[in-house]
Parts: sequence; C-alpha cells; structure tokens
Amino acid sequence: MAYINESSEKSTNQSVTKLMQLFEYLSESRVPMRLQDIAAAIGVSQATTSRYLNALVMEGYVFQDKIASRYAPTWKICRLGDATKVHMSLRTISSDVINELTQTTDLGICLVIEQGLECIYLDCIYDPRFSLMRIGKRTPMHAASSGKILLSAYSEAELDRYIEMRGLSPLTDRTITSKEALIADLEQVRQKGYAIDDEECEIGLRCIAVPVYSYHERPVAALSIFGAAEQLTEERIQQNVLPILKESSAEISIRLGSDRYKGKH
Repeated sequence: MAYINESSEKSTNQSVTKLMQLFEYLSESRVPMRLQDIAAAIGVSQATTSRYLNALVMEGYVFQDKIASRYAPTWKICRLGDATKVHMSLRTISSDVINELTQTTDLGICLVIEQGLECIYLDCIYDPRFSLMRIGKRTPMHAASSGKILLSAYSEAELDRYIEMRGLSPLTDRTITSKEALIADLEQVRQKGYAIDDEECEIGLRCIAVPVYSYHERPVAALSIFGAAEQLTEERIQQNVLPILKESSAEISIRLGSDRYKGKH
C-alpha cells in the first residue's frame, strides 16, 4: 500500500509540474498557441494537455479564441502577482532568512535595493560602531559592495548615466573615483559573483555582498554581511562568510521566483 501511495504522489507531482510548465509556456508566447504545439512543448499527450487547458479556462486563467481555437492566458494571473506584491514585500519574504543569518554570525546583515541611482537599506541588523548602516539610509552605489552588485547588471550606457547623474565622489581615500577603475571592479564582481567594499564606504568597515535575483533573473537586491575590517579577513570571507551568504541569497531568490537555483535547494 505504501508503494501505491508513493507512486500516486509522484504522479501528482509530475502533473503539477507539467501544468506549471504549460502555463509558463503560454505566458511567454507572444500569440495564442495551438493545442498540439502546447502538448509538444511540455511533453505530454494532447488529451492530457486538453484537460489541463480546460481546467484553466474554467478557472478564468486561460481563454480560447473562437476563430482559430488557440489558447492564451488571461490577465487574471496579474491579480495573483499584484496581491502577492502587496502582501509579501521583499522585506517580509526575506526577514526569517536575515534573522537566521544574524543568529549564525556575529556580523551585521543588510538587504539593499536601488532607488534613484542610490543604495537604500531595506533591512539592516547593524553594529552601532558603523554610522552608515541604517534602515532607510542612502549610500552612493559605487562605494558600497551592495551597490557594486546592482551596478554589475548595468549596461555601459546605464553606467555612463549613473556617473553623469551621481558622479564618483570619494567617501574615504579608498573609494573608487574613476570610470576605468569602476569598470574593472565590476568585471571582477561579475566573474566572482560577489562584491567587496574594503573601507571604501566607511573607514574600518569591510563588507561583502551577493546578488538576490527575482523571476526576471536580474539582481533586484543585494544581501550583504559587514563588520570591522579585522573581523572580515580574506580567509574568513572565503571559508565562512561567502558560503552562508550565497545560501541565504539563493533562498530569497527562490522565494522571488528565480529559477537560477532550481534543483540546488
């Protein structure tokens, strides 16, 4: 009997997976699609695909055009997205992850987004020795590890606009102040998958940040750990901080709909 239950559960899981693949396929199509094309795309029979589509039509998430009998999603799915964004903000989604990070390290934790070509601290559990780390605080992007993460997704034209609008003013004598140096640093960020602010934002403070992705697969935020420079040695960063930071950012990214870590969690 246990075998039958396990088999039934596996079959149900596969059905749900195929149903979601169907809906994603329809959502990404620019025009209504034929039944046979949808069935081929998700790898199931036309009869099974037809049952999935009929269920979605009945629930109002898909319509069938009356001339060519092709299928496409309705705007009803947008209501789910809107409701999720209203009730589940990025800070709400990530709060337990950040709290867990706090409990497993003796360092500060920040969740940072971009707003108006600046870093804004959406959540922050900070060490009072460092004045720049506060919820709602704004910081120049080129001087912060989180900002570098967000800038690393910029095109050259977008980076030029940032420099034109915000400049590369120094916060300390370690701050990057030239376009060439910033480009080189951002290339390192892309290659390594993380960014470091080595007393560039505030003397005595070292910070490491990693990207948080959404379903757009573009960094929408940066998660960072910071502390006194003597606390965050290169050895500690590589052996302890980076692994736990990447694991936490992956968890948040999955909650934001990213497929980047599918199968790894």
